[in-house]
Amino acid sequence: MAKERKEEIIRAAVKRFGRHGLGKTTLIEIARDVRIGKPTIYHYFKSKDELFYSSINWEAKQYIEDIKAIFNNQENPIGARLLEYFAFKESVHQRYPLIYDILLSLFRNDTLEKEKQILKNILKDEEEVVGLILNSIYSGRIESMDQALPSFIIHSSWGLLFSNIINTIARDGKPLKQKELMFKSLEQLLS
Repeated sequence: MAKERKEEIIRAAVKRFGRHGLGKTTLIEIARDVRIGKPTIYHYFKSKDELFYSSINWEAKQYIEDIKAIFNNQENPIGARLLEYFAFKESVHQRYPLIYDILLSLFRNDTLEKEKQILKNILKDEEEVVGLILNSIYSGRIESMDQALPSFIIHSSWGLLFSNIINTIARDGKPLKQKELMFKSLEQLLS
């Protein structure tokens, strides 16, 4: 029961922090969302900051699980999985607002060390997932699979997210089909 209660608090906190940020979210609001008292939150978390970082870590785990699910779906060929992965990345700002906010703060150069560490862990885990799938599928066709290719795919996919947001603004709401272009480029690289 305690584990479920803690996760229930984290889920409510993710929604609040994602909508209003750390500064404008109160523990009273989170407690009200879960229908508990504020002291119950302090039973599980020492501070609002601890709850905030627990929420980001929880969201990061969910994010990695979603990526694993995309790449482990063996009903789809690798090309369809890569396209789904790129499409998934385009929606990160809606699905994972805390991760997206950390990325934005990174660009503003006001990311805290704890947040940078969370991003490093996300990138490391994502690189591992993408590297495993590429190794399993392309091991006979690629001479040397080092971490540069998975890293390139991951960093490019993050670039797609921001590029699509910019293109939507520049093209009056008509996004370009950049994930298809990215996939075709990878297809050429991997063939």
